[in-house]
Amino acid sequence: MSIQDIFKASQFIFDITKIVQERGIKLEVGFDFEAFQTAIGTQPERNELAPKFNPKDNKFGENDAFWIKGTDASGEVVHTQAMRRIDLEGGTLATYLSERFCEFTPAALQIDQDASRYQPAPGSRSIRGQVCYHGELWLKGGPSGFRGAGMTALLARLAMVMGLVKFAPDYIFGFMFPIAACKGLAAREGYMHAEPNSLSWSVPGETKLVEEWAVWMAQDDIRHLLTIQPQDLFEQLEAAYQTGKKVQAA
Repeated sequence: MSIQDIFKASQFIFDITKIVQERGIKLEVGFDFEAFQTAIGTQPERNELAPKFNPKDNKFGENDAFWIKGTDASGEVVHTQAMRRIDLEGGTLATYLSERFCEFTPAALQIDQDASRYQPAPGSRSIRGQVCYHGELWLKGGPSGFRGAGMTALLARLAMVMGLVKFAPDYIFGFMFPIAACKGLAAREGYMHAEPNSLSWSVPGETKLVEEWAVWMAQDDIRHLLTIQPQDLFEQLEAAYQTGKKVQAA
């Protein structure tokens, strides 16, 4: 990264952190995933860590992964997300996932791995080099929560830009359920690319497969996010969100 990029990224991170803290969320960044798992265990609304971030199945150092945790004034965990670096070792993301997609099982699902499948899309066939997997994104909702269009957008972008500074990955990728992606969550989080029907999980007792879409960003895409002022984005999305709530209540 150039000095200019580092400066822009540092300012971007500072601006987001300031906005989030002003609205009652204290952010913490860490590398100890056992501590992260313990913190998540105090929040009954959160699922356990998915396999790709579970410290029982992975050994992480500061150069491998990080997590972000947010707490409210009472100390309750109200936000989580994590990112880990993956070296594709000369192959493509499609090849990597074809061989290891079951490592990305959502923590909330009990699946039949033999009946589940991964279907590579064009984008994943061209993704190579150093990549980061972005997951565990959760924000408390409800009357006492913080879930809203603006906060979700800022927090997801925060992790992406922190990943850019720390790992300088060629790409960042993640997964989300179709209903969330089609309602705009992918774009709201900042993802510019979405690939339908990437993962299909077979859940015992369910007649239909549970689908997940892959979302991804190239390094240049993440740099482009730095051109969008966090305060402006937050205000625009929150205004639209509040307007939508009023319309629904009418």
